[in-house]
Amino acid sequence: MKSAILKAVEIDARSHEDILDWMTGYLAARLRTDSGSIDVNKQFIEYGLDSADAMRMVGDLEDYLGFELSPSLPYQYPTIDALAQALADLSANR
Repeated sequence: MKSAILKAVEIDARSHEDILDWMTGYLAARLRTDSGSIDVNKQFIEYGLDSADAMRMVGDLEDYLGFELSPSLPYQYPTIDALAQALADLSANR
């Protein structure tokens, strides 16, 4: 049985849709545009994300998800949709 302390710091698994919404909002804020104009199947590089931006995004995703991520994930999964699905799978298996 998990202790009360561990239960207090647990973060619920995030769904593909939750992560997709977060990432769409994140990228829209970075680009100063409406989230409706973000194509989740367009590659990050097409939005002008460079390696420093990708590192910041991974750090912010770690805060959002509550667990550590590989900094190479945006390169392994180069679209919002692909990365959101991979992260939802990781989140569900925690």
